[in-house]
Amino acid sequence: MKNRFLAILSAFLIVMAGSGIGTAAEIVVHPGESIQAAVDNASEGDTILVEPGTYDEGVAVYVDATNLIIKSKSGNPDDTTITSGFTIAGSSGICPVIDGFTFKDSFSGVTTSDFVTCTVQNCKIINSGLLAGQDSSLAVLNTQFMNCDSPLGGLSFTGVSAENCKFIDCSNIFYRPGPESSLSFKGCVEIHTNASGKQITNPIPDGYYEDTTNPVDPEPEPEPTPTEPPVGNNTTKPVPTPTPTPTPTPTEPVPTPNETPVEETGGSSHHSSSSSGSSGGTGGSPEPQKNVATKDTAKVFIPNEKQVTFNFINGVTTVNSISFTSRKTMGKLTAITEDLKSKSSLVKDLPEGKIYKSFNVWVGNAGYGDSDNILNAAVDFKVEKSWMQENNIDKSSIVLYKYNDKKKEWIELIPTITGEDDKFVYFTAKVPGYS
Repeated sequence: MKNRFLAILSAFLIVMAGSGIGTAAEIVVHPGESIQAAVDNASEGDTILVEPGTYDEGVAVYVDATNLIIKSKSGNPDDTTITSGFTIAGSSGICPVIDGFTFKDSFSGVTTSDFVTCTVQNCKIINSGLLAGQDSSLAVLNTQFMNCDSPLGGLSFTGVSAENCKFIDCSNIFYRPGPESSLSFKGCVEIHTNASGKQITNPIPDGYYEDTTNPVDPEPEPEPTPTEPPVGNNTTKPVPTPTPTPTPTPTEPVPTPNETPVEETGGSSHHSSSSSGSSGGTGGSPEPQKNVATKDTAKVFIPNEKQVTFNFINGVTTVNSISFTSRKTMGKLTAITEDLKSKSSLVKDLPEGKIYKSFNVWVGNAGYGDSDNILNAAVDFKVEKSWMQENNIDKSSIVLYKYNDKKKEWIELIPTITGEDDKFVYFTAKVPGYS
């Protein structure tokens, strides 16, 4: 190795797709056993199979493991009922799938928070609902909601999508008590039972809704004609016809210009704009959180063939911003930057030289940021002057390294100095991609 690299900065832009190591296991929960205990004993990528029965844990099952699949063993939601629900929290890498259950008579069947995303599919929600807590998202597929008031909810900076879902005798389809929440529908219908016991089906317009409190509550037809028999084996009782509210016209998302819109929410805490529930994804980091020193996130709408910039405005990580051009429209995506306490668990070794910081950058779902869909990618980062002075390092010798997971080797990238202040020297480097 050349002498000039013996005292360089080696920053690490880890771009692995995040596949798990080892073989995923199946854990079976029998009637009378605890689902929470199974979750606590599960590892990344495991599947938890819950046998038919009714399960009441007393409190919501807390899920903070990565990429779990929790499903009813029979696949029929009528066979397996959970009365206490699930709470999904922990970090951006928590992306479970909840499949084939009935949730009933609880405040929320599934609640998410803390930058996680969750898929709920093939379920029945009775007299309950699903809630995306702050900075999180929910994708709901092939699910029936029955007798629910506000079956879908979103707090601040959330995204909720519903596809092929049925809302039977429900009111206030989407409840939004916080700003910057979004909702998308695709192939969904609303079914109301009138006073004579006949069911009226109204399609919910496909589209994307942003900052909308009650986007859909169609008015029943005056002379009802049943268009669809009652769903499943459930019977519905006549209920008063709900007061209709106007149905908004779906609008296309507006592309965000070259910086992330942000909102300050007290103190020095900042949040960026909400993620769309219609496309893209929030993604996540496979880096063990115990090795993460600091983390920041930003969310931007990704159009096709236009340069976009994610600005990490909290200033807590080495990376200040990333920018790139996408070949295709992806909707709103989340980018994550995280400074590590030590060598990333995703690499075997480090290049030679004086190490300043190891950091990861992730964009969207696994694999997107390191694919052919990314063009003109760059990273803007900073280095402390005090560190360079203590180690007798000239700013012109700073080098960025990116790990190539396919070749299992480090790629040297020469950055350009863009400026400096009393504390930092600022750099930019062109990179082949991110996550």
